Amino acid sequence: MKRSYAKGTMSEWSLLRRSLAALLLLLLLGVAGCWDRQELNELGIISATGIDITDSGRWKLSYQLVIPNAISSQGAYVGSSASPVNVFTTEGDSFRGAVNKATQEMSRRLYFSHNQIVIVGEKAARKGIAPLIEAYMRNGDSRETVAIFVTEGTARKVLEQLLPLEKISGAGINRLIGLEEKYGGNFRAMTMFELGQSMLGPVHVGGVAGIGLRGNGDPVDSVDAAKATHTGTKVRLQKVAIFKENRMIGWMTSHESRGILWAKGWVKETSVSFACEGERLKRNSIRIRQKKGKITPIKQGSSWLMRVEVSGEGALMEYNCPGDMSKPGNLRPIAERIEQELKDDIEDSIRGAQSLHADIFGFGNLLLKQHTREWKKIHKNWNEQGFPKIESEVIVKVKINKTGRSVNSYNNTIKEMHDKE
Repeated sequence: MKRSYAKGTMSEWSLLRRSLAALLLLLLLGVAGCWDRQELNELGIISATGIDITDSGRWKLSYQLVIPNAISSQGAYVGSSASPVNVFTTEGDSFRGAVNKATQEMSRRLYFSHNQIVIVGEKAARKGIAPLIEAYMRNGDSRETVAIFVTEGTARKVLEQLLPLEKISGAGINRLIGLEEKYGGNFRAMTMFELGQSMLGPVHVGGVAGIGLRGNGDPVDSVDAAKATHTGTKVRLQKVAIFKENRMIGWMTSHESRGILWAKGWVKETSVSFACEGERLKRNSIRIRQKKGKITPIKQGSSWLMRVEVSGEGALMEYNCPGDMSKPGNLRPIAERIEQELKDDIEDSIRGAQSLHADIFGFGNLLLKQHTREWKKIHKNWNEQGFPKIESEVIVKVKINKTGRSVNSYNNTIKEMHDKE
């Protein structure tokens, strides 16, 4: 009897202890899930941010605020009477100081976790982006993977522009650079983290895609203006801003930007236009994919040679030159003209970077990895003295693997028919 009583008491005590532990766990879960909750109707969701600077050196931060009611209905924003976004600006001596001032005119707390892009005005970019990178890297409510752009004018002006087919222009611009990087081959998306990494790298140089308004018409900054069948002013990617040691130092053209991407092996797919032999107009084009992009530093006495090797293959999309393409041997002269186009792009981009004294190609990074001892001797004045003096050798190989559905140009066929008559 004693053994049975003791066994029953221990069983009841174990069951009671387990029940208390489960109850305590439920209480802790309830506290952990509610203490820092953020209600959606208390937040102002930011889709894009603009950075400008005043003449007195104060930061001007512009925010593209999403209007939930305006984007809740399906279809394009032109069917609504309300704008899908609202743009407002605050000022401060620091970035977070400017953000905190938003509470003086906004009824909701700004929420940056859905911020798609950051656009920096040229004046602010030339002032220096170190405070911007510091703010984004330190604060948990800002994503360091946000895409960054530079504009020649003010950043707010770009944020105010509405895009066709896009309810939220900040998200639309982010998709625009993604599409260009995948299919255009002229510009590449740069994140805040990548820009910070390039500024901390051996050469302290980075490139950021430029964006601006093009056209002579009125800006599309209202829903009524967007209801027209055409827009006189459009948001467009243009040029690339070069940063050195956290400051913008100049621009490179889209033509030079294309050469940079080819040299570094960043082109995924693009179209290349080329001229017929003896002509200036580039009336032909090929859709090409890059297969290789390699840069090799070669020591030549006391100087360096940078060998750039590029290769690609593709299919002809337009061809208006004379000649029969049914014979493989006749394709080689065509490929050589395409190779010359790509070679000109790369060589012009190298000269452009050297004129800015900015090693945007990362030649110095390769020297550090492959020739560490030599790099230690020249790294201090690399951008100013070493990089502008290096020689380059560009080798391009292009293969035409498809000629489309025709082995002869339409114009050439017409000419042959007339000759027979």
